[in-house]
Amino acid sequence: MTGDIQLKEHVVEELAWNPAVDATQIGVQVRDGIVTLTGHLDSHAAKYAAEEAIGRVPGVKGLAVEIDVRLPDDARRTDADIARAASNILAWTSVLPADRIRVMVEGGCVTLSGTVDWQYQRQAAERAVAGLYGVVSVANAISVRPAVSPDDVRQRIANAIERQAQEDASHVTVSVKDGVVTLSGSVRTWAERVAAFDAAWSAPGVVKVSNLIQVNL
Repeated sequence: MTGDIQLKEHVVEELAWNPAVDATQIGVQVRDGIVTLTGHLDSHAAKYAAEEAIGRVPGVKGLAVEIDVRLPDDARRTDADIARAASNILAWTSVLPADRIRVMVEGGCVTLSGTVDWQYQRQAAERAVAGLYGVVSVANAISVRPAVSPDDVRQRIANAIERQAQEDASHVTVSVKDGVVTLSGSVRTWAERVAAFDAAWSAPGVVKVSNLIQVNL
């Protein structure tokens, strides 16, 4: 219980420190290291920022997000307006490949599809549309197109993990098959588990990452 109480304090402090999040609108529950966020926010961007904030808190073993996005009246847009704005911002984002990402909007819910070469491009597309007025949620169905051999992917992932989580890199095992990466082993913090996961996705040709790494406090 003491550990959960302290972890909750750290989560609340991280949310309060983040200017993109109205922490007064978010409830925090912690049990056995699993953080549950509840409440209502006025934009999908704020919800996204809250999720990213929790990923930076050491000791978090898992995250459940039960936050609803309730747009204020002056932020509501038609689906056609949102689709047009999303298409424009994707076209203006220099790191994204032209004409390979499609947008569908229904009830303010944006679905992205298509193919990219890198996971960071997939994430960049989601971030780009998440902050648009009128967006209630974003479903990212963009796929990462395989581009390199499994051995090359494995080596790139191993090098990235070594850079991002130096102390625990030796405890992480990486396997690759048909572009699917499986991570196993253990690290000491949730942040290092996230670092290993992000490192895996940063390799070209990765189409899926299964993160089986355990957090040993």
